[in-house]
Amino acid sequence: MFRGTATVKVDDKGRLKLPAFVKERLDERYGTNSLYFVTSITGDIVLIYPISEWERIEETLSQAPQFDKLKKKFLFQANQYGAEASLDEQGRLLIPAKLRDQAGMKGEVKLNWETNHIEVLSQARYEEEAERNRLTPEDFDNLAKLGI
Repeated sequence: MFRGTATVKVDDKGRLKLPAFVKERLDERYGTNSLYFVTSITGDIVLIYPISEWERIEETLSQAPQFDKLKKKFLFQANQYGAEASLDEQGRLLIPAKLRDQAGMKGEVKLNWETNHIEVLSQARYEEEAERNRLTPEDFDNLAKLGI
């Protein structure tokens, strides 16, 4: 979808403004007027799934027994923070109020593309993640074994 990170803003009404190139690529891949599931599992990072990608997760979960505790726990967390949303004409997406408050979604935030969804991190959370995920000499050795 895209590589690297993008710095964007969440306005006073809780709308996340996606860069034009991200909106264009989402429209190309998932169609214009697509629906999205905006959620979190932990409450500190916003996850934006095109609805078709979220439905794949739901399909996988439907294979688990109805009363599976982990399945129920996961869905509870996702639904606690989640809401369906669509992009407006300016490429803005509303982040649910509870999630916006919990994850500190105010002002400038960072976008990361993750295979089938977008992660949105507050500036402070992004800096914490960057520090925690520094590559170690052991990581470089393991990457070399992978041919990277």
